[in-house]
This record gives sequence, structure tokens and C-alpha cells, in this order.
Amino acid sequence: MTLTFTDLLCGAGGSSYGLTAAGMHLVTAVNHWRVAIETHAANFPHARHECEDINKVDMRSLPRTDGLWGSPICTEASPSGGAARPRQKVRPRGQLDLFEQNGHVEQAGFERTRATFGDIIRAAELHRYDFVIVENVPDVSWRWELFDWWCQGMRLLGYNMQPVSVSSAHIGGDGYDQAAQWRNRLYLVFTREGIPLPDVAPRPLAWCPGCEVDVHAVQWWKDTPLTRLRKIGKYGQQYLYICPNVACMNTVVEPYVSPAGSVIDWTDLGQRIGDRDPSDPLAPNTISRIRQGLKQFSGEQSLITVNHGDGGTGRAARALPLHGAPLPTRTVKIGEGVLTPPLLVPAGGSWNTTASPTTRPFRTRTGSESEALLTPEPFVAVLRNHGTAHSIRQPFQTMAAGGGHHALVVPYRRNNRTTSTDEPLHTMATRDSGALVRPAVAVEDCRFRMLKPREQLRAQTFPDTYRVTGNVAEQTMQAGNAVTCTVAQWLGNRVMTALDSRAAA
Repeated sequence: MTLTFTDLLCGAGGSSYGLTAAGMHLVTAVNHWRVAIETHAANFPHARHECEDINKVDMRSLPRTDGLWGSPICTEASPSGGAARPRQKVRPRGQLDLFEQNGHVEQAGFERTRATFGDIIRAAELHRYDFVIVENVPDVSWRWELFDWWCQGMRLLGYNMQPVSVSSAHIGGDGYDQAAQWRNRLYLVFTREGIPLPDVAPRPLAWCPGCEVDVHAVQWWKDTPLTRLRKIGKYGQQYLYICPNVACMNTVVEPYVSPAGSVIDWTDLGQRIGDRDPSDPLAPNTISRIRQGLKQFSGEQSLITVNHGDGGTGRAARALPLHGAPLPTRTVKIGEGVLTPPLLVPAGGSWNTTASPTTRPFRTRTGSESEALLTPEPFVAVLRNHGTAHSIRQPFQTMAAGGGHHALVVPYRRNNRTTSTDEPLHTMATRDSGALVRPAVAVEDCRFRMLKPREQLRAQTFPDTYRVTGNVAEQTMQAGNAVTCTVAQWLGNRVMTALDSRAAA
């Protein structure tokens, strides 16, 4: 049985793509922004498209479907939308807003970027969908005074509710990888009474150092005032992941993730900062963040696990700092590589203020992205033979096992050649014969460019074949506002399993 669904405020189509990949059929998509509808229609030509403010849509005009997806996110509840700090009204002199440089975005793209919660109830009351999935930020559950009242309204319509708090970086499955970004989201999964509850508990794959095996981790909630009220929150703040095995006393584990480097186009390193046109300098805040990032991360090396039971499938890797952490248990297979990452630096009017290495997932993508790729020039210094130093002209891309990505590995062997992390380390010598050196890096010697819309889309797990219309700024906004495709697919699979079991019974 093929389930049909309606996508309210479909945006660029992340939710539509995910549910369709799960095996559902999209009937109707609604959005108020013309550019988003053009993108959606280009990828889902069979669906009916409505370009209108959802408050004004007569729900009786929408065909009845098995399910509904709605994204009534409130930007006031999200730090990336301005809750944590007021938006700058005046840009610093000497640098235009890097987002605005890429093209104009019509006001409909900025205003009412999400429907209201009331529209979800209006549609559900009329069509009595078998399932409803609502996407939001976790903050809405404690910042919006009417949240509990709204949930009670859905219950009065005959729905059971399951809240799912998860980061996109932790959701993967057969045939799809985790998103290369930290994106904490709340998904409210409603199913009509009489339908078996879908299993929507996240169980990301993680390495348990106590059991010395990969495990499907389970959520463990901290005891805080917020979690006592309801089990909704953000990874690291309100919940962690633990091993399900009691033998290791439920060790806290870190799920595997996909690094930001896995979605970056490394053929374009950008322009050397020292070669920029003097009439177009980087803003002082951007330079300050670059200096801070170089100071904090330019000497950071990580140990990347490449073979713990992956079978060569290219599963995402986990990174451990070389300093202050023990090596994992040695096995008959050598499974670690050493790498030194480029950096992601906030630029322009970004809500982010600190740099981060590309070995970690992106921070949450937003509708007005202003993050840049900064590539320092690394060196490998050989400490034996002639003591030569080698400049590496290509950037280090964090690899996933079996993926063909490149990271810097310094071999411990007399021939002193560098190797790709696709290869195992050579036999350990009794004396160290190589080392990784990161000299002081001058800001003007770094290469700098803004992230591309396609890289933003990859971070949301859109395939490269997905068509996106509009100028660079409009494409960036669509990517930032999108639902992560793989999370929608994961939820769609779980809901389909529940509804299929009802049909079988």
C-alpha cells in the first residue's frame, strides 16, 4: 500500500524528498514563497502546487491524503533566527553583508518563513489524517506559552503524540548517511487512535569503549527542570547517548557522525586573503574570528577510526583528539589515521561567532548563511634522514572509511612517505620516524571563500541531482530553511511500518 501525503509549507522540498524516498506519494505541496514553489515543482512535477499564505488557504480545497507534514517553526524560538541576539541593523563599514552580495531575496522569502501551528490543527480537523508529522525547534516547547494547549488540541482530535528530539547528525540508515551538520530539531509524530505507535526512538550507531563493539545507542535524559516537565531537548544539553548494555554500566557513548569536510567542494579553495582587492576587505569581526580559529584549531590533530566493523561500506567516522585521550583498543586491523583540518569561519553578520574544524559536522544551517571555508597551508616535517619538509597543496578532507577522501597521515617508517587514510598505518617502529607540524599561519596566507549553496544542500542531505532555482542568496535561504531529507525519510519509514502492520492485522 502506497501512502499519500500533503506537505504544508514545503519549502525547498526536504520533507517531500525524504517521505518520497521512504516510499510515500506526494499529492499536494503548499508554500507562500514563489522561488521555493518553483524549486519544489522542478523536482516534484507530478504534485499539485499552491503558492499562497497558508493562513489564507481553504483546507477544503486540499485533496484528502493519508498523512500531513507541517513545519510551523517559529524563528523567535531559534537562536539562529535571532532569539539569542538581536539582528544587526547596520552592517560594519568596509564589508557588505556577504549574504546580500549574492543576490536579492524578495520579502516573501523572509516574512512568514513558516506557517503557524493553527494551520496544522485546521487541516487535521478537516481531513483526519492517519498520521501528522510536525517539525520544529526544541525551544518552542518551553518558549511558546500555548505549546501544551496546542498539543492537547491534537489529542482532542483523536491523535496519540510521540515527541522525537534528535540531531540530524545522528540519523542514518541503510542507503543513506547522517547529515554533516548539527541540527537539533523536535519532531512531533501524531498517529490516529487505533493505529499502532511507530517506533521512532533514535538509536544511532556508536562505538562503546567499555564493550569494545559498535552498539545502537539509546537516549539518556539529564535531570533538569526542562526534562522533568517533558522529554524534549537538545543533544548535549538535555540528553546524551549511552550503551544499552548493562555489562559496561551503560557507558556514555558518542555516535558516529559525518564531518563537514565530506560535503565541501575541495576543488575550490577560494582566494588568498592577502590577494583580495583592497576596496573589498574582510570585516574586522571576520578577521578576528579567523585569528581565533587559527589559534584554537590550526594545531589540532585528530585520530580518525576507519575500520571498526564497517566492512568497507564507507560509514561515517569518529574523531578523537590526539592530546588528552587514549588510543582505542588495538586490533589485528590498523584503523586510525591522523589529520589536520581546514576551518569553517563565521563571516559577515552571522549568528555564529567562533570557528570550527571541518572534521566536525556543520553547525545548524540557516536561511541567511554567512560561513566561509578557510584553508591554512599545512606542512609535514620528516625528522629522520635529511629532515625535509613537504608542503601539501591539496586540502585535508576528513575521510569516511572506504570513501576515497584525503587526510594527512604521517607514516612511522623509514621511507617517510605520506599516505592516504584509505591505507592502513605501517608497522610501528621502535623510534618515532615522522611527525606532523603546523607552523604559525598568517591570516593573509589563508584561502577564504563563502560556502556554496550546493554545499549547504549536501549538509541537508539533498542529492547533487536535486534542482534548486533562484540566485545564490535565494538558494542558500532554501537550503537553510529546509528539512533534513534523511530525517524525514527515517520518520517516514517508521510511520509506514506502523501503518503497514495495521493493514496486515
